[in-house]
Amino acid sequence: MRSTSTTRADRSSWQTRGRTIVLAAALTLGALPAGTAAAGGPSTLVVHPGESIQAAVDRASSGDTIKIAAGTYQEAVCVEGKGLKIVGAGPNATVITWPEWGQGAPLPEVEPNACWEAHERTDAEGDPSTLADDVSGIFFLNPDSPVSVAKLGTRNHPASGVVGWQAHGFEVKATSGVGHERYGVLAAASTDITIIGNVEKGVDRGAPWYSGTAGIGIGDSDGANARVTANYVEGFNLGIFVRESRGGRITANKVTGNCVGVLFFDDAVTEVPDNTRQVQGGDFTIQANASIANNRYCIAGRGGEQLVSGVGMSITNADSVRVIANLIKGNRPIIPPGQEPTNYPAGGLTLVSFAPPPGTLPPGVAGPGLVENIEVKANLILDNEPFDVWVTRPIPGTLLQEAGPGITFRNNKCRVSDPASICAR
Repeated sequence: MRSTSTTRADRSSWQTRGRTIVLAAALTLGALPAGTAAAGGPSTLVVHPGESIQAAVDRASSGDTIKIAAGTYQEAVCVEGKGLKIVGAGPNATVITWPEWGQGAPLPEVEPNACWEAHERTDAEGDPSTLADDVSGIFFLNPDSPVSVAKLGTRNHPASGVVGWQAHGFEVKATSGVGHERYGVLAAASTDITIIGNVEKGVDRGAPWYSGTAGIGIGDSDGANARVTANYVEGFNLGIFVRESRGGRITANKVTGNCVGVLFFDDAVTEVPDNTRQVQGGDFTIQANASIANNRYCIAGRGGEQLVSGVGMSITNADSVRVIANLIKGNRPIIPPGQEPTNYPAGGLTLVSFAPPPGTLPPGVAGPGLVENIEVKANLILDNEPFDVWVTRPIPGTLLQEAGPGITFRNNKCRVSDPASICAR
């Protein structure tokens, strides 16, 4: 999903969007040789300014900890097949950055590695002629044990800030990300996901990049067991994006200044690591979040066919989602001069069933189901336009479909809804 305040004609371009071992020696032990750990246990590696995080990663073994001292590190780190703990000195003290890029400043070319090549294979919106737009701050590819990242910042990477791909145990805490073109934090095809206390801010660089896809994303994750808590996301296309994933909680986050605050989306097939699976998206609780004034304008979809602005929360084609005790306020579409009106349902909370666009489903793959079994309870949904609450129905000339069974509204405070009876319940 991209965003823009430029003209529709811009869509014709390609789319996007040193090691120290620290050992506490017992009195009975002499000095240990460099590069070893007491009793064969995990080691701690310390990286100082001027040293290479990637070099420390390459020398580390699964289970090791890498501590990164305060400073700025111009790097993009690929961690292949290892479960590591990477810890900085604070989200504004330890910063992993990439050169500034955008209008008049092209992306720097990079040497191939397994991480950037894996991203390129699945990124339908990138430039297929280069890996320069496939670079992330820290990318864990197929780790063999749990991974965690804490207390550091990432800046300007043209793919994502912190990524876990096929991780079983993925934890990101107290980080910050600025200006990433895909995701601030992304867990893909992963389980046991914890994303807590992070701050993610998007940067709109204009055509052909626009702003990033989402501040926080969970995708292609069956049995995700996800916990997304107390994060702040501003200025992305999507604040929190859950796609083709099942099982988790989204609680006590604040999303503002995005095109969509929270989007829960059941897609047709997975993207990571490939498109051979289907995950029935749903079984999430969305509780005690604040989704306020998500009024940016986005050109969305791989072909730029969706125009989106002013959506607080949207549950699309998913089932068994509980929306409880959230504040959803001041979300309204804002159309920049010269742009076309939005065609994705806007408002505070929208429950949507979409048919896949013709020709987009792989052969033999059934489309996602209808939005169904949604509980909406005790939310404050006010001052949104054109509706506080909107429930899908077939509309001629669109891909919209009817709602499925089991949608309930109880004890919400709202004023304007479609159907009109909802806010009276």
